[in-house]
Amino acid sequence: MSANMQAKYVDSSHNKESGPSSDERESVWSSLVSRGIRATLARKDMSYADLTAALVGMGVPETFRAVEAKAQRGTCRFTFFLQVVLASRTDYPAAWEKALTAEQSWEERASAVLRAELSLQPWLTWAGLSARLEEIGVILSSKDLESQAKSGTFPAALFLQCATVCRFEGIGRFVDVSSLNGAAVDGQRRTGKSSSHPL
Repeated sequence: MSANMQAKYVDSSHNKESGPSSDERESVWSSLVSRGIRATLARKDMSYADLTAALVGMGVPETFRAVEAKAQRGTCRFTFFLQVVLASRTDYPAAWEKALTAEQSWEERASAVLRAELSLQPWLTWAGLSARLEEIGVILSSKDLESQAKSGTFPAALFLQCATVCRFEGIGRFVDVSSLNGAAVDGQRRTGKSSSHPL
C-alpha cells in the first residue's frame, strides 16, 4: 500500500517511553483487517488456495502468495476485502447490496460501499468524519479523505476505522465490535484525544 494512500497517525514522540509508534498503532488496525479476512474464510472452510482459485474464477488475477500475504498482514485495500467477501459467498450488510451487484470496477464498488454506509448519516460531512477519526488517532484531512473515498483506493483499515466511529451496522459479522472499540479507545488514549465529558 503506497504511503500517500495510507491514513496518517498522530505522532506520539512526546511519549516515546510508553506509547506505541505510529506503525504500531497502524498494525493494530491491520491486524483487525487480517482477523476479519481469516474469520470469513474459516466460516466458509476456505483455504488460501481455495480463495485464490475463487478470485481467479471471478476474473481477479491473484497468486497464492499474494493472497496469503494480504490476508495475513491486513495491509490491503478495501477492494481486496470486498473480493474476499464475494469470492467466499459470505453474507454482507444490506447497505452493500447495490454497490456489489452493479457492473463496475472494484474501486467503484469500494467507493460505493463506503458512501452507502455514510449516507445513512446524511448530516455527516467529510470534515465531520475527519474530526471523528482524529479522535481515535487517525489524522486524515477532509480533502484527502473525500479523495480516497471517491477513488475507492483506500485501505481496508480505513474502512474499519470509519465503521467504528460511525457505527456501521453489520460490521460485526466481520470483526467483533468490541475489538474495534478497543482499538479506537487505545488510539484515543495514546494520542491524548480523550473527551473531557465521556458518556
